[in-house]
Amino acid sequence: MILVIADDFTGAAEMAGICLGYGLRVMICTEDWIPADTDVLIISTDSRSMDRTAALERVSQVTREAVKMQPGCVYKKIDSVLRGFVADELLVQLELLGLHKAVIAPANPSLGRIISGGKYFINGIEIAASDFAKDPEFAIGSSDVKEMLGGAKINLLQKGSPVVEGLNIAESETVADAGYWASQVDRDCLPAGSGDFFDALLQRKYIKVNQQNQPALHTPHLYVSGTSFTVSKNRIREQGGACVAYIAAGLITGALPDEDWLTKAGIVLQQYQRLIIAFDDSIDTRNFDAVVLRNKMAEYVKAVVDRFGIQELLIEGGATAAAVFQALGARCFEPLYEWERGIVQMKTGHLTCIVKPGSYELPPVVKELYGML
Repeated sequence: MILVIADDFTGAAEMAGICLGYGLRVMICTEDWIPADTDVLIISTDSRSMDRTAALERVSQVTREAVKMQPGCVYKKIDSVLRGFVADELLVQLELLGLHKAVIAPANPSLGRIISGGKYFINGIEIAASDFAKDPEFAIGSSDVKEMLGGAKINLLQKGSPVVEGLNIAESETVADAGYWASQVDRDCLPAGSGDFFDALLQRKYIKVNQQNQPALHTPHLYVSGTSFTVSKNRIREQGGACVAYIAAGLITGALPDEDWLTKAGIVLQQYQRLIIAFDDSIDTRNFDAVVLRNKMAEYVKAVVDRFGIQELLIEGGATAAAVFQALGARCFEPLYEWERGIVQMKTGHLTCIVKPGSYELPPVVKELYGML
């Protein structure tokens, strides 16, 4: 069995989608882990949305359980742009797994995200000049990958460089580079990184298969936007039209979901069979803790799901997805279909869910449903 430990839910879903492309049986769990009858078990720790102490405690707990499961290999899924406590978590995991080195390959060249000359670029722009510089929890102030990881004791790998003990971060400008770094992983090494790196590792053992036919979206449909990315927020504001139910600042401090808001949401669902929930643009996120915001979003989503018979929802943002699923009591997920890289449909209980990173594009079928083409 392959065990993937992911630091957020959308990262876990991205790994699951890649596994589906090889015909592997895969399960995502946040708790109540089910290793039986799966080729790949993916555990989402949600550690990226925690403070450092809680994140390391959570990762330590999961890694200790991983050792007991005796997986054939372990992969550490990290944020492709190195947000979170990447270096600290990896050092803890190396010790608990009894390994001495890690190859960190976070770049996703297939998505325009590369590391060259020790710097991180997104579509040719240094990452410190991108939207990631305004991330509310992990604002990126430098494009130097060693600095992004904390600087100390990080070895930069250029193609042909030897992998040394400790933490090694690899440059990757092409998908072939990800394949090269996959070839450098041995039994004493913990691979950590992005989807491209994980895909390259799977290619060394498995063969790609064709997916089943594209499924239809179910209605009534709920689209939950918990991302701070400008492109997504602008799309909803400019194209969401009458389908958007905004959560305003005054609703965040309320003890319960507001009844007037829920009534209006119900009218939209009855008329259009679809609804977008997003935070009002007037909200200054600097005035609210990120945990408070996503937990409030989760309360409203649960109220809508419970009251209006939602069959399917799409959630933008890994931390938001984790908060929503916790509120809904969803812990284990069966991935069904990969719409595009990182956008995966799955089943949990009576719900069908699609999750996507906030920085990724919506699939055309969702844009069509919401009139955003």
